[in-house]
Amino acid sequence: MSKESRRGRWKQIVLLVVILSLLFCTCSSLAGNAGLLGWSLWNRWELTRARERIGVLESEVRRLHQVLLDNDIEIPLAPADRQLMDTIERQVAVLRGLEPLQPVERALMTPDQLRERIRQDFEENFSFQDARDYTLTLAAFDFVDPELDLYDLWLRLYTEQIAGFYDTETKQIYVIADLGLMGQLERLTYAHEYTHALQDQHFDLEALWLRDDAEEVYDSEYLAAVQALVEGDAQLLERQFMNTHYSPEEIVMLMREAMAINTTVLDQAPEIVRDALLFPYQFGLTFVQSLYEQGGWAAVDAAYADPPRSTEHILHPDRYRAGDEPQIVSLPPLTDTLGTGWRHVDGDIMGEFLIGRYLAQYIPEEDAETAAEGWGGDRYTVHYHEEDETLVLGWRIVWDTPADVEEFVDAYVSYAEARFAHSSGEHDGAQICWQGARDAACLAWGVIESTITLAPSQPVARLVLDALVAGTRGMEGAD
Repeated sequence: MSKESRRGRWKQIVLLVVILSLLFCTCSSLAGNAGLLGWSLWNRWELTRARERIGVLESEVRRLHQVLLDNDIEIPLAPADRQLMDTIERQVAVLRGLEPLQPVERALMTPDQLRERIRQDFEENFSFQDARDYTLTLAAFDFVDPELDLYDLWLRLYTEQIAGFYDTETKQIYVIADLGLMGQLERLTYAHEYTHALQDQHFDLEALWLRDDAEEVYDSEYLAAVQALVEGDAQLLERQFMNTHYSPEEIVMLMREAMAINTTVLDQAPEIVRDALLFPYQFGLTFVQSLYEQGGWAAVDAAYADPPRSTEHILHPDRYRAGDEPQIVSLPPLTDTLGTGWRHVDGDIMGEFLIGRYLAQYIPEEDAETAAEGWGGDRYTVHYHEEDETLVLGWRIVWDTPADVEEFVDAYVSYAEARFAHSSGEHDGAQICWQGARDAACLAWGVIESTITLAPSQPVARLVLDALVAGTRGMEGAD
């Protein structure tokens, strides 16, 4: 018999064996079908009972939590959670290259506890008038409706979005867990927050920016930049932690838990609120990643001794490394110019990031970011007339080069024409004004600076513009 014939016989035998096996399995399946059906029904019944028992247990845990809360008793950590936190701390210390200098107190907090904690913090540190004034400032830059209840929005937003936090005063870490149990998301959150604890022990976060009088001592640009450094540091560690200590199955569980997070308040918040909230995490990560790629964690550590001072530094790490410091810009007071009835609401710095977001409201985002790139420094002032419910904005920006001025002027003209739905009105040399139905704006520019005013009418806008330009020249002459 040839090899081909023998190979054909073996194929027939193998095929026959396979067919017989399939027939046997089919007969066995038919014979046991009733048993399998019963087994399936039994399993389904047991699963339903198990789910009911879990639901009852969860309700009981919530009830016991509420009893503890009502009696001001802290929810105790489960032994498994304590052990897990100990493990996370060791893993984070190794990854970050920072040895703990002292133990850190830690606790789990329910969403209800968090809501109450934030409400108390708001009452102590942030009044309704503070929120109202900040709303008016955002409205002066077209970001929000002046009637927005920012106090309520922030209260709901922080309650929804905070997954955990490190308290620099009590030196304690809180992780938000609904049932007081840590899942994969809480595990990653604890790694993030423990990084903040190590930062505090080594670099003193309270002295750096988290002090009670921070807004009085520092401008908003510095605070935004330092927060981006701190959060970007923790974000990079968080990524390394996940890549090192999470299995593929745990990452899937983490993604499921993350997707289940309620983001309704965040999704419905004004775009500028979302942008400001996410800036330190999104752009802070790219900033710290740039430092890390240059010199590892040692380069990140060095940034705490010489922190970034502007959002320009965060957006352009090369300018931070080059020592491109923001310029100090001054404005003359507008009290005499505006007269009685006007209240000073705010005075601060916008910075490159917010200038880009401001322009992007009416021009393409890429053009807005390009126009904001030449930022050297700025200062604004906002006044509000309570009786008339009108705003006045005075804003001076210093640019790096004359070309940057031209670029911004072109961008702002496009912005204003879109905002007022028509081309400019009177054009007087290096000054342009626009008049709308409810307010007016004027723009003036020089070799390396631009000045913008917004007011209820064009005469008032021009009056404020002339006062700012003349006052600025007077201050420069005095210097």
